[in-house]
Amino acid sequence: MKLHILTLLMIILFVTGCQTSAGSTKDPQPDPSDKQPTTEDPHLPATETPKPEHETEDWRTFQPNEVGQIMILMYHEIGGQEGTWTRNVENFRHDLDVLYQENYRPVSLHDFVAGTIDVPAGTTPFVLTFDDGTSGHFRFLEEDGELVLDPDSAVAILLQMGEKYEDFTPAGTFYLYYPVPFRQRDLIAKKLQLLVQWGFEIGNHAYNHENLAQITREEATMALAKNVRSTQEYVPGYQVRSLALPYGARPKEDDHLTQGSWDGTDYKNNAILLVGANPAPSPFDTRFDPYSLPRIRADGTELPRWLDSFRKHPERRYVSDGDPDIITVPASLSEKINRIGQNNSDALIMSNANEYVRTEIDNTESKVREIAYNAVLEKEAIID
Repeated sequence: MKLHILTLLMIILFVTGCQTSAGSTKDPQPDPSDKQPTTEDPHLPATETPKPEHETEDWRTFQPNEVGQIMILMYHEIGGQEGTWTRNVENFRHDLDVLYQENYRPVSLHDFVAGTIDVPAGTTPFVLTFDDGTSGHFRFLEEDGELVLDPDSAVAILLQMGEKYEDFTPAGTFYLYYPVPFRQRDLIAKKLQLLVQWGFEIGNHAYNHENLAQITREEATMALAKNVRSTQEYVPGYQVRSLALPYGARPKEDDHLTQGSWDGTDYKNNAILLVGANPAPSPFDTRFDPYSLPRIRADGTELPRWLDSFRKHPERRYVSDGDPDIITVPASLSEKINRIGQNNSDALIMSNANEYVRTEIDNTESKVREIAYNAVLEKEAIID
């Protein structure tokens, strides 16, 4: 397909100078050892409606880089003795507090893959995933004959964070296997329906945590379809859209992992998650592959290591410009932009000399337009 590029060159005089960060864009190498959300709108003055943040603030102040890397965190057990696959409650709370204080904000896996990332300017999105549907993820306790949400379960802690911080939106994907996710048989329907109601996502982890690399294609298709069928029995019509590979195991021939059908049940995964071991590319990066998304093991070793890596190399980190409709990157990284994106939208690319390139999703246009400031030449080109 050919995209027509119309380059309009304008001269714009800026009153204030702008700075851009510089540094290596090489990815860090993985260690070989390895509120229930409120629906109320913010109060606005009756006399006037303020402009969106990205119109009232200079996005350059935040030195955005929206082709930077994003952490997809992988948790298993929450609660109990700390270990490689277990995060105790205190450390899980600490993880979330540290992330928030260092300007990380959670987004759903769906929004990450779709490129519909909406976090405040200057902050970095991250994705939470929870494998296996263990009891510490989502648990009810009985008090005085009534069921109450265990305040030390992962879901409760995320809701508490949402109540504590206005700009922390509880989000996460729970990769379940059957027959008893979250280990309270009589509460499966209640829990799954509440997850959806509260804005969380439910993912596929095969029906009974089967190793998809050690069974036949037909058996794997059945395991994936049975997982979806079971979820939809509890939440009718729910669309399971992603798969976390049990054991991280992937067969050599793997097209049946993305979609398939068994006994009248269809499944389609828009994302496939691995077990390790490094941050994922931005969905706007040409290297982005939704069917091979790496995750970081959120334990006492790997998560601190990657947080420290981003402290030392902030230029590698995704930093938002605060506008979900525009992608902004340093001009030196403009060749990394995946211009079409996962939703196949066309893009409006605005380049500001040697400083930043901004890409605006424009569904009303049938071409890609490039506008370069501080120039006086107009031309047309065709990109194959």
